[in-house]
Amino acid sequence: MDNSYQIPRNSLIWLLVSMFAGIAPHMTRLPIWLIAVCLLCGGWRVMVYRSRWRLPSRWVKGVLVFSGIAAVLGHYGTLLGPEAGTALLILGFCFKLLETHSRRDAFVVVVLGFFVVATAFFYQQSMVAAGYMLFVCFTIVAALIGLNQTPLQTHPGRTARRAGILMLQSLPLMVVLFIFVPRVTPLWSLDIGSGHARTGLSDRITPGDIAQLSRSPELAFRVQFDQAPPDPSRLYWRALVMDQYDGATWSRGDLDMDQEPMAVGVRSRKPWQSQIALRGERYSYRVIMEPTDQRWLFALNAASSTDTDLLQTRDFRLLADRPISQPFSYAVVSHLNYQLDVRLPNWLAQKNTQLPAAGNPRARQLARQLAQQSSSVEQLVGRVLKLFQEQAFIYTLRPPRLQGDRIDQFLFDSQQGFCSHYAGAFVYLMRAAGVPARVVAGYQGGEMNPLGDYLLVHQFDAHAWAEVWIPQKGWSRVDPTAVIAPSRVEQGVEQALASEQSFLEDSFFSPVRYRNVPWISQMRLALDYINFAWHRSVLGYDVKVQSQFLSRFLGEIDIHKLGYWMVGMVGVTLAVLSIVLFWPKIGRSRDPLLALYLRFCRKMAKRKLARENGESPGDYLLRLQQRWPDKAAQLQELTNLFSEGHYGDQRNGDKHSGTRGSQQRQQRIKVILKSL
Repeated sequence: MDNSYQIPRNSLIWLLVSMFAGIAPHMTRLPIWLIAVCLLCGGWRVMVYRSRWRLPSRWVKGVLVFSGIAAVLGHYGTLLGPEAGTALLILGFCFKLLETHSRRDAFVVVVLGFFVVATAFFYQQSMVAAGYMLFVCFTIVAALIGLNQTPLQTHPGRTARRAGILMLQSLPLMVVLFIFVPRVTPLWSLDIGSGHARTGLSDRITPGDIAQLSRSPELAFRVQFDQAPPDPSRLYWRALVMDQYDGATWSRGDLDMDQEPMAVGVRSRKPWQSQIALRGERYSYRVIMEPTDQRWLFALNAASSTDTDLLQTRDFRLLADRPISQPFSYAVVSHLNYQLDVRLPNWLAQKNTQLPAAGNPRARQLARQLAQQSSSVEQLVGRVLKLFQEQAFIYTLRPPRLQGDRIDQFLFDSQQGFCSHYAGAFVYLMRAAGVPARVVAGYQGGEMNPLGDYLLVHQFDAHAWAEVWIPQKGWSRVDPTAVIAPSRVEQGVEQALASEQSFLEDSFFSPVRYRNVPWISQMRLALDYINFAWHRSVLGYDVKVQSQFLSRFLGEIDIHKLGYWMVGMVGVTLAVLSIVLFWPKIGRSRDPLLALYLRFCRKMAKRKLARENGESPGDYLLRLQQRWPDKAAQLQELTNLFSEGHYGDQRNGDKHSGTRGSQQRQQRIKVILKSL
């Protein structure tokens, strides 16, 4: 008989299920050839079980292993790192399952399966992903249980029930460990660099780019304020500053503001940080942002943070110390009444007044005329905004395509555009008039979720506005879009585009598009609140949150005290689980007849006639009768009473405990015990 059948059929089924279920979350990331190899291994193993094919020979296994390693090295360029390591682990998992022919091999596959589950958290930590991986763990546990069953136990449903019960029993211990185990940076917080484009802001803006981004219903970030949030018209979430224009595109320029000395720790002090004057209206809040694979963060103006892993840049933004490849949470404090760069350095003034040497002559002429008519920068700003307001400018997601002198075409010909058109044209006019100005990109507004009192900021909330340097006041925000389409700032992009009905026109199946349908909106917000709670309470349970949480109940916490409490709580939990799980079984197994019979056995043991392990009552009776022939009748009667009451009731499915017949047997056995 082929030794491949040493693995129970029940366990093999669950191993195959766990293999396909564990690989499924990686399907979009793995190369197509690796997926094909995994499917081949699974199909091969099924055919072996059906006695159609044989297990691979040694040379076939060698070819598979070495070619798999070479293919991974060729595809990723390395055998190290999360992505290449995950691919190798999945290959090893599939190859080991293919060659498995004994229980010992199957136990190795089970261990590899748990590691495959862990790798999925490199890429996703959402509640849905965690729930799915819990299901994969369930299939692996079922396979492990199947390995410890006899070949006669072939019903997968019973194994699944046992696996489910076992995982439910482990939940209390899991909760205790989650609360008390000292928090460390998880492996899945590493910068993985997915290599895939993500929806979000770019560090280069060509008029129309944000219009395309505003067609996306994807979530950008969530914000929870510690107090009542500001009015929606004041929610300008700063992310990027564009200070260079090449005639078509606004970009961040040659000077990298994301590197030292232009980016420093939030607790560091640089001379330029003294140019931030805060004048009240303090708001503290926490941002939970979605992955962007970029370092820039989102915050209101004049932002600071107590998180030591954040940086503050010379253009007054917050920055992470590494690209955000996973959901990221950080605390922020902002002051909406502020002054930035009251004294502007000459090099920065020159940088923010530069324009291409030629191009857009009509816009340059207009800027000179307006500057001559204005006695101050504030008056110049007002004249430009009045120009936008009085002429027939249109706010639209469907602007005509611009080429050549784009600013001239927009201001004097098309007069149709989105926020980036207006912000770019406004900054161009300011610079042409000799006034320092720059484009700021980020998001504006947000949707309040009343279930958790937090804001949802989507990609369609992407926005661009301008900052102008005004003497004695510093950088001041100017939003030309608020003049063209006030509803965009006050009520959101959906209301601003209501007349042309272009809001999320390419996202027919997105529930965000149907925010005006009450039941759809309520269901969407409820689901998002569950995800928000998951991110805040589970993924956000870091060292700081753990310390604050435990300090409420245990006082000041250090690593030693935390360790003692963890060991103690684990012990208490295990003790409670043991009592709950085993005490009822002990109580049920000691039925009155069995208790009396065991009492009889102990009495005989004192007389040097102990019952052997595994010895049946009948065999024990024969030994006792040989030793005490004069008591043979009484011993026979006691054994018969016990056997009829105990084994007969179990065989017939009856339970006579407490009934008249059972009581009579018990009384008679007690009488016999006294006579022995």
